[in-house]
Amino acid sequence: MPNKILIIPKINPDLDGLACAYAYSRLLTKQGKDATEGIFGQPHPEAQYLIDRFHIYDISFSPSGDFDSFVLVDASDVFGMPSIIRSEDVAEVIDHRELHRANELFPHAVIQIEKVGSAATQIVEKYQDACVAIDSWSAILLYGAIYSNTLNFKASITSERDKKAADWLEKQVQIPDGFIYDMFTAKTEAAKKDIRKVLLADYKEFTFGSKKFGITQLEVVRLKALMKQCLDTVLCVLRDFQQQHGLYFVFLTSVDLEKNFNLFVSHDTHTQSLISRVFDVTFNENVAEKSGVLLRKEIVPLIVSRI
Repeated sequence: MPNKILIIPKINPDLDGLACAYAYSRLLTKQGKDATEGIFGQPHPEAQYLIDRFHIYDISFSPSGDFDSFVLVDASDVFGMPSIIRSEDVAEVIDHRELHRANELFPHAVIQIEKVGSAATQIVEKYQDACVAIDSWSAILLYGAIYSNTLNFKASITSERDKKAADWLEKQVQIPDGFIYDMFTAKTEAAKKDIRKVLLADYKEFTFGSKKFGITQLEVVRLKALMKQCLDTVLCVLRDFQQQHGLYFVFLTSVDLEKNFNLFVSHDTHTQSLISRVFDVTFNENVAEKSGVLLRKEIVPLIVSRI
């Protein structure tokens, strides 16, 4: 009997997770394996934009049935994963987070966790190593994911591997003019339309010692205008997170994709004090600004070192 493989990102995946699952399942299929992606929940607005724009409708959403093994992409923990996975049957983990417990959680898995800006870069390199032609939709999704995760190569997590992967993809498929800006604008419009939904979709929790904290993330253009419009709603969402999940710290980290700065938002004085201390910023009416670009995966290790 063939080994049925399910390739899976977190529930409500961002573009990186969805792109990796989609593209890697097709690579393994071309290599003669019985593989399919499993997308559970609602993709982030950016991912949905690419699905709709390029009419990518052969994605396997919420697959059922029996799977023999699992591959985690853009994920290295059980938190936020669908219940279909069995830790002991996870055969492979592909991720790019500095803090993880993958070796403990998945004892039988081949672990590939590397310091690159996007897990999509790792999938591109698998295509290159295998000398397998990539289909157009996989290439488009991976290309968008690399630019999204590295914030157009402006994030400090960007590596030369990310740039080389994007260059390779440009040679495999025709990239429409203005594609990346259109993608970022679509993300901004989704936030303007329903900021609560966007913040809920990109919320994550972390526990260190006795303290549990929650961080939601936003990456848009024209950030200050959006925050002026939606600040009351953002603060309400953060209060709800804190009450519902018993959080010691809670905040939004948001990035302006054009002007390269972060806004931290929190109603909570403990959180404001921590962020002020770690990032040398000052809060004014629950908002603090920091020049440069920091993503959540970079922020978490810095905070943990100061708790």
